[in-house]
Amino acid sequence: MKVRSQMGTEFNDALTSQYDYRGLRDAFAPPAMYQAFLDVEKAVALAQGELGMIPIASAKVVAEHCRYEYLEMDRLDTSYRTTRHPLMPLINELVRLCGPQHGGYVHWGITTQNVIQTGLLLLAKRAQAVLDGLLADILRHLGRHARTHAKTVMAGRTHYRHAVPITFGFKVAVWIDEFLQASDRLREAEKRAFVVITGGAVGCFSALGRQGPAFQSRVAALLGMGEMAIPSRAIRTHMCEYVNALSLTASICHKIAEEVYQSSSEEYGELHEGRIEGTIGSSTMPQKINPILCYGIIANSNKLYSCAGMLMATAHRPFESDGSANQMFEDGLAEVISAISEILVRTELLARDLYVSTERMRANLDLSHGAIFGEFAMMRLGETLGKHRGHELVHDAAMAAAAGNAPFLDELAQLPGGQALRAEIENRLETGSTGGICAEYALHFGSLVHDLAAGTMPTVEQRNINAYLKAAR
Repeated sequence: MKVRSQMGTEFNDALTSQYDYRGLRDAFAPPAMYQAFLDVEKAVALAQGELGMIPIASAKVVAEHCRYEYLEMDRLDTSYRTTRHPLMPLINELVRLCGPQHGGYVHWGITTQNVIQTGLLLLAKRAQAVLDGLLADILRHLGRHARTHAKTVMAGRTHYRHAVPITFGFKVAVWIDEFLQASDRLREAEKRAFVVITGGAVGCFSALGRQGPAFQSRVAALLGMGEMAIPSRAIRTHMCEYVNALSLTASICHKIAEEVYQSSSEEYGELHEGRIEGTIGSSTMPQKINPILCYGIIANSNKLYSCAGMLMATAHRPFESDGSANQMFEDGLAEVISAISEILVRTELLARDLYVSTERMRANLDLSHGAIFGEFAMMRLGETLGKHRGHELVHDAAMAAAAGNAPFLDELAQLPGGQALRAEIENRLETGSTGGICAEYALHFGSLVHDLAAGTMPTVEQRNINAYLKAAR
């Protein structure tokens, strides 16, 4: 591959230049990419020198010259035009730098894809460490909202309709749980994805023989990566798994952004992006402030999903290697890291500064005039009449209220025991009681991520709420 001059074609917005990308925008920039390829060549030379596959003196000379700043870029660019090869210009430049005595041991017994694939995965591994930090920050922000709004009552909605009362803290706890699951998936995928491949032409160490596996293990150790059990150039599912794990992570951000996007409309008014003084939403409608962070999250998430689909197409290419699959992977991985960076940077800002209108949440809850407690009413009636009969009676009351006969609670009051039931629902409306354990979930998950650091996610056992409920009795 010819090293690209920029990271990707991500969807930007007017504030992109103001975001803190923590170095992610340079993750696949030319200096980083060239250095990653040189890091692989360095590890290859040092490992082969240690194992006596090449002279140790030559191994040291090669390693010493594997530095980006030593490269003559004009010479490289000319070589790309003449060789039309993705790696030979860099190999030729390294051979030249090492001189005639030692240059002959550059790139000994390996092939182009070994260097490019390992180098790109090394870059992804480095970028993932930064992405992990963003995930930890997002979780800390969400944890604060979960704790703060553990008892902030609002309408729970299914199929876009009022279902039962919940708290906003519970909604956020669900997001936290999803992000923790996403972190689990990434940790598992990384074990299989961030691996070196040094098996040569077709993955059977045809040039290096029985020393090949030991050599690959040493390269992996030097680079801080894992290794492929069989370093076949035809195996790509492990990389697809990692990209799909990133896509699932993005889908959580996407869902949050969609909910904020819709909930910030005048009809809902419940959630809003943090507002910066002087922000303008429209050139022709001066009253508007638009959800600009949500734009970027939604757009880049859709781009990432398409990249994941493209990379899936690399997994089933025939024979021992395929150039089209290589091109899709080489360009696609950079696009993937670009897109997930845009998504997580914006999600971190969205979560940090999210504005919650508790007044609108309460007002929207009251729109159903108590009908949102229909399940509660059904279960209360079911204690004496059976659940099925309770369902019929509450349904009839709700339909009568919808037809304009009388408010729901008035219809309910006409049922056997309805006066007491009405009073109980009115008390719940007044006190903001939701039933269920919304607040407990919010406080539990909010506390789990209170002091979270990257790479220290709560275990599955710690997430289980049973111990928390026992301790809270």
